[in-house]
Amino acid sequence: MFTISLLTQKCAKQTAPTGGPKDENPPVLVRSNPKHKEVNFNGSQLNLVFNELVQLNNPREKIIITPGIGKKFEVVANKNKVTLSFNSELKNNTTYTINFRESIQDITEKNPASVKLAFSTGSYIDSLAINGTVRDILTSKNATNYTVALIEASDTFNIFKHSGMWVTQADKKGRFSIENLKPGDYFLYAFDDRNKNLIVDSKSEKFGFIKENINLTGGIDSLKIDVFKLDMSALKLLSARQTFAYFNLRFSKSLVNYNLASTDKSITILSTLEPDLTTLKIYNTIPDRDSLAVHLQAQDSLDQKIDTLVYIKFPKKESTKDNFALKFENADIFESKSLFTANISFSKPVAQFNPDSILLQIDSVTTLPLTNNDASWNQNLTRLTLSRKIELKKETSTKPTPVKKKQEKIKLLLRKGAFISIENDSLKTSENQVKIIKPEDFGLIITKVETNEDFTLQLLDKSGKIIQQAHNIKNYIFENVPPGNYQLRILIDPNKNQKWDPGNYFQKRLAEPVIYYTNPKAGKDIFLKANWQVGDLLISY
Repeated sequence: MFTISLLTQKCAKQTAPTGGPKDENPPVLVRSNPKHKEVNFNGSQLNLVFNELVQLNNPREKIIITPGIGKKFEVVANKNKVTLSFNSELKNNTTYTINFRESIQDITEKNPASVKLAFSTGSYIDSLAINGTVRDILTSKNATNYTVALIEASDTFNIFKHSGMWVTQADKKGRFSIENLKPGDYFLYAFDDRNKNLIVDSKSEKFGFIKENINLTGGIDSLKIDVFKLDMSALKLLSARQTFAYFNLRFSKSLVNYNLASTDKSITILSTLEPDLTTLKIYNTIPDRDSLAVHLQAQDSLDQKIDTLVYIKFPKKESTKDNFALKFENADIFESKSLFTANISFSKPVAQFNPDSILLQIDSVTTLPLTNNDASWNQNLTRLTLSRKIELKKETSTKPTPVKKKQEKIKLLLRKGAFISIENDSLKTSENQVKIIKPEDFGLIITKVETNEDFTLQLLDKSGKIIQQAHNIKNYIFENVPPGNYQLRILIDPNKNQKWDPGNYFQKRLAEPVIYYTNPKAGKDIFLKANWQVGDLLISY
């Protein structure tokens, strides 16, 4: 019996008691060694005692120690005690802050304890603090749970290679606080640390920074860090090779602009940029040549450029080719303007276009053919815009009709052979319904912008998609807007390039300002009903 009893005691596990009311109270710290704000600490571990049994929750990711010591610590929980051991010596005359966040929980309902301790290896506690908020500049929303880091000002520090010394995490409202700092010059930044390595990965993580170094002589409140997405890595041509029936150029990051020109002026180079924006697909327009020198110019969002010659070649034998497909982006008739417009995108460049095979079917007996004058193409021949004036017949009879006739739908018909691709394949006959835009079914949003800067005015739907935009028009009316919820913003354009530029860490250049229309009662939301107008809505910068 004695042996069985010993084995039972040895194998006992810490478990939650059953029954009784739900435990909603988090563990409370009873005592700690060192004590909060203790000075002259020279130990190698920290001990915490709680008022109930506790367990750990991913402590190596949750616990933040500043100034940073990396992952050079171990944490164990035993009954109501937690021990944190340092695997490296602490610096002399330094104030350390340890924020346990949600790493310590009770074992019944996993309620997290709120524990934050400061102690010093010297004779005093540094007491200065920096407080502020983090927000996503394009959406103007709080940047929830972003990592905020601080480093003593240095010309050699690089947020893409090094980790900050003082680190904290913004809360659900984007607020942050870094405490127990000494006077000095600091650099402050924030980022979405998805891979939990405390280093900014600009390929996948948004980031932002305070442009000027902070000279800390007293507490600072209300700092604002605007974060944005921008891949700061170098632009490189990674590969240039045949892939099935095509020749592909693959880059290290997304392109915003490119140009391909044959050194033989009699040959036109046709290409498409793949959806990931990092691969250029070149089509075979040199079937009778072994290879061709092509002048490549490519540019990324940082204005980094590649300007070089590449030699393209294609397989001699037949290879697998992509399917030829089209997509209707829109097909509309604006009744108030008597205008038909449509946009069609293609999966390959179009080599032949036969406008007489495109018909606008008004009703069962009336069709209107389109002409070359009604069509315009983008540079790569992958997107067609159709536009022509059209008058719809209006009912003029005043005689009552016993039965209301169902209105026939207007259709855009594309006959077989209307489009032939660069690879000589064509599309089947297809049709797309044309939407009639009647003023009474839509609304107007009237805006006014007050600024001395160049700007882009944008109307966004509730998902953040750009519905319409205009450049440098201070009194603008958004027409034919479907009923719904919208937001309005201006992108300030100091360099006058008609695009929004994010910040550049290496140049210490902040992102260009983004200003949202805000109503004191409704906030940023603009509610529009059919046959209604909203405005004048004023945005000032």
